[in-house]
Amino acid sequence: MRGQSALNLVMTLKPGHEAEVRARLEAMRGDPGGNAVLPFANLEGVHFARLVLLPEAFRRGGRRYPPQLVLAANIDGEIAPCLAAIAAAGGAGLSELLRHCEDFPDPADPARVHDFLDAHRLPVRAFYVNTLGRTLAQVALEGRLHDALRDYLDTHDWRGQSPQAVRRALIRFVAGRDDLREALSPAEGPSRWRRLQGGGLLGAIALAGLVLALLLWPLTLLALVLLRGHEIANAPHNRRPRDAQVRRLEADEDHGLHNQLSAVGRIQAGPFRRLVLYPALWLLHLASAWVFYRGKLAEVDTIHFARWVILDGGQRVYFFSNFDGSPESYQDDFIERVAFGLNLVFSNGEGWPRTRWLLFGGASDEQAFKAYYRDHQVPTAVWYRAPAYAGRSAVNLANQAAVRAGLAGEMSEAQCRAWLRRL
Repeated sequence: MRGQSALNLVMTLKPGHEAEVRARLEAMRGDPGGNAVLPFANLEGVHFARLVLLPEAFRRGGRRYPPQLVLAANIDGEIAPCLAAIAAAGGAGLSELLRHCEDFPDPADPARVHDFLDAHRLPVRAFYVNTLGRTLAQVALEGRLHDALRDYLDTHDWRGQSPQAVRRALIRFVAGRDDLREALSPAEGPSRWRRLQGGGLLGAIALAGLVLALLLWPLTLLALVLLRGHEIANAPHNRRPRDAQVRRLEADEDHGLHNQLSAVGRIQAGPFRRLVLYPALWLLHLASAWVFYRGKLAEVDTIHFARWVILDGGQRVYFFSNFDGSPESYQDDFIERVAFGLNLVFSNGEGWPRTRWLLFGGASDEQAFKAYYRDHQVPTAVWYRAPAYAGRSAVNLANQAAVRAGLAGEMSEAQCRAWLRRL
């Protein structure tokens, strides 16, 4: 099985170069797949990708965060081949963009560009993939298969034929098509025991944590007191972003079935919140890889990819996601279904709506959460979605995979009828 990886590159801009970088990114927006700077469509196995310009920011106490250029992509396979492909595909156009970043080599041949990119990689702290092992090639194949089978059904008269007979005819049709025949073989995927193993692993971690908490009960009580003290001391921002900022963000949204979110926030000062945040992200990453890898993150089935990355030496964190539907429905899904999960991670950031005992409150305050969402969102300068995803939601992709799976093995009459309904 070929897994997916999260590419994260964070590059600091040279002083005074932000406006020129912004202009170059603006020129790329119209054609993210085929532009002359970094044509994402020429990179094999890229599902979604983006370029984000994090603006200059300041923190109480005088800490300054310089403007940073972020390149992020959800890819098939390992990171190293993708970096080499980026350096080769970008060429002179990419070098013209990156020369505005500190430490960029001059002259810049592909090998030196590759080394520069590799030096600016950041690890992902938590990474969610809707369906583990589903490659871009698989998405494209199953999309073609689904559309071809529907067209074939629509152009033939099936009156008087049983579901079994219709299915056999569809299998013969696929076998006769060179571009579809591969779909007769089941797609590779995780072991059927993976979720059980993951549940056992997380259960063992929870049990070990409970035992330690009981054995070290004085430290547990101290941690609870510190947690509650931090929650009371945390001052929710309760900031409503300016109308101009909201309009700018909305201009990049709802242009089709899919949407994107780029957000950045500061981690609360002091070691305690980091002692909470890092294990929380580790558990989220573990749960995503071993339990929530088959189409749903908890009860939310509209997310394709999401990631959490810590930057600036542990001072800030950015969150990027690709999802179906409107931003409003995306926010509502989390408020109504997994507010506790948002609180577990995001309550460690400055200004989050006040929580109680880490899991309660917080995101359950709808208006405060939605204001925080917008206030910490940053524009996605360039956003790429692979053509294979066009018009296909995460639920559609799952249905297409089930159609392909139904071409193999034996089925009863009732199972055939249910399978045909997917078409």
